[in-house]
Amino acid sequence: MTSSTTDHRAGAPDGPEPLAPLRALVLTPTGTLGGSETWLLDLLRTSRARLRPEVWMLEDGPLRAALESDGVPVTVLPTGPRARDLALRNLDLGRRLRDSDAEVLLANGVKAAAAVVPAARAVGVPVVWAKHDFSWDRELAPRLGRMSDAVLATSASVAAATRRDDATIVPPPRPPAPAPRAEAAAYWAEQGVASGDGPVLGVLGRLVGYKGVDTAIEALADDAARAWRLVVVGPDDPTEPGERTRLEALAHRLGVADRVQLTGPVPDAGRHLAAFDAVAVLTRGDGERFGREGYSLVALEALGAGVPLVGATGNPEVERMARAAGRVVPARDPRAVARALADLEDPQAREACGRAGRAVLADHPDATACAERVVQVLAHVARRPGAGLAGPPMSVLTCFRDEAGHVDEVVGAVVAQLGPDDEYLLLDDCSTDSTGAELAAWAARDDRIRLLEGPGVNLSVARNTGFARARHPRVACTDAGCAPGPQWLTGLRAAFAEPDPVDLVVGVYDVDCGDPVRDAARVALFPSIEEARRPGALTRLAGRVSGRSFSARRLDGRSMACSVPAWEAAGGFDARLRSSEDAVFGDAVLATGARSALALDARVTWAQTGDLADMARMYAKYGEWGGRAGSWQLVSRDLVRASAYAVGPLLLATGGARTRAAVLAGAAGYLALPALRARDVDVVPGTWVRVPVVIALKDVAKATGCLRGLLGRAAGDAGG
Repeated sequence: MTSSTTDHRAGAPDGPEPLAPLRALVLTPTGTLGGSETWLLDLLRTSRARLRPEVWMLEDGPLRAALESDGVPVTVLPTGPRARDLALRNLDLGRRLRDSDAEVLLANGVKAAAAVVPAARAVGVPVVWAKHDFSWDRELAPRLGRMSDAVLATSASVAAATRRDDATIVPPPRPPAPAPRAEAAAYWAEQGVASGDGPVLGVLGRLVGYKGVDTAIEALADDAARAWRLVVVGPDDPTEPGERTRLEALAHRLGVADRVQLTGPVPDAGRHLAAFDAVAVLTRGDGERFGREGYSLVALEALGAGVPLVGATGNPEVERMARAAGRVVPARDPRAVARALADLEDPQAREACGRAGRAVLADHPDATACAERVVQVLAHVARRPGAGLAGPPMSVLTCFRDEAGHVDEVVGAVVAQLGPDDEYLLLDDCSTDSTGAELAAWAARDDRIRLLEGPGVNLSVARNTGFARARHPRVACTDAGCAPGPQWLTGLRAAFAEPDPVDLVVGVYDVDCGDPVRDAARVALFPSIEEARRPGALTRLAGRVSGRSFSARRLDGRSMACSVPAWEAAGGFDARLRSSEDAVFGDAVLATGARSALALDARVTWAQTGDLADMARMYAKYGEWGGRAGSWQLVSRDLVRASAYAVGPLLLATGGARTRAAVLAGAAGYLALPALRARDVDVVPGTWVRVPVVIALKDVAKATGCLRGLLGRAAGDAGG
């Protein structure tokens, strides 16, 4: 380092700042502290650095106090179980979502999803459905799965009914270390569970018929299980208020009431299972819409405590665990349960099951790993990958050619965001003005900057040169003529800090404005970052038709980051292309099986042209090189536009009334979103009348260029 270079590391922070946490809204159906509610509490407690949660509950209960003690804002919105109750709540939630600042919504369970997914879809709030069980699989699961932006499920079998091949499987986490047997026995004694002769079977869960408590009581009446006592731990369920009375009457009728104890809810019961000699999960289908365990937390807790598990068939994950560390029994079969208990009277059999259970649990993900998976899905759906994370060191690349006077804006903005271990590659691609001197002046001031000489061929070759020279395995790019926002680099780098990072991060861009032409282009020709945060139905439709939307599958070189291995696997940027090389490169990366994410935090402002002739030349160039590349994604829309502009006037001139009405309706629909934007966005006077002009100019110029490019490609002139 020369004496004129400033060592930026003096007094520098340890690393880059983390991206702001994710504003997550959770809708959960009940106030009890069952399995899905415990899952939610674990998630929120483990993800404090990444989430800023708020919870809406459809029913009050102990969950509210637990959340509020953790500092989570809670709103209770009492909602009945009928379809009409859910429909009315859906309308109310739509209004509430529209007024909220939530970046993503988590629907915790099927009732929550039924109450809010349609509303979220209409308002545009990204929604993730956490599916915990098999309830309403035939009636609701396929529809809710299709309407949700993503599905989380406790197991593959639970996810199957949603028909989502991309569902993310996140089981309940490995439970905390259990209390030792002596401590657990003392705890249960304090709860009124007296010690006595013979082994003890524990059953934990809400008192509803399909939990199979009656099967356990009936098993105790069998001679094979005469030595066993039964302890049932769990609250009454408001949907079956008479279940406790029914179970007590059953125990009296069978003559086993002296060996059956229903304790009611016991806090922290799962941590004290070591006092039992076996734990049973006998859940069965209720013959209608409920029943079966999606993934039993109690079963996991039994394995952790080294206690044998008696699991009923029909519960795939329970069966898997019981097969390894206990006994599998048919559902509704008291005799089979009794025989299993007879086997487990043998202390050596119980000890062998305990060892096997601990071995199974050793490979199970803990609370941190499970929470990381969930939050990664939430952040991806919210288009803020890496929310709450800082990210690794990066190489940043900007290529310049004859940009004298425009260097300071982009370089100054990037340098302000560099971390102590980042590097900034400034590539001068054979400039003929003072660009090189301006870049050299920056390099003299900061030792994180490296100057590179480009070959002067095109932007593709220049970018390939930068990627090949990068010191870090991940490279962020922006162009000359772009002004990176203050969180631009943070938004790109944080995505690579996810536990399962993507290979390609697609940033976003805004365009400058200030005169009628540029304002018209801003509302009519370019996607909107704010609409990408909450894409409503009209926005989604317009994006499909016109391509005016940000997408993780549509790369733009103004704001992007890619891993070097993914760049290598894709063969780099196509050196034959003088335009559209970024979109073609993105397609090539994804074609290798790599994954991408859209990052709304990675925002730059692009200086667009305000001259209509320059605008036409620019879009004709985009169309031509898309055609030369042979990219179906780029070519298809241009050909559709060309057909519409060719056929539309002919149909208006020669068609009947209905044909003309259809053509006019199509044109009006095509202009609808730009019209709404022009109405709602602050634009200068005269903008609206220019919107149809710039739309037609873009479409015709791109279509013309595309046809020229396709002809050149057919003639074997791919290099231009």
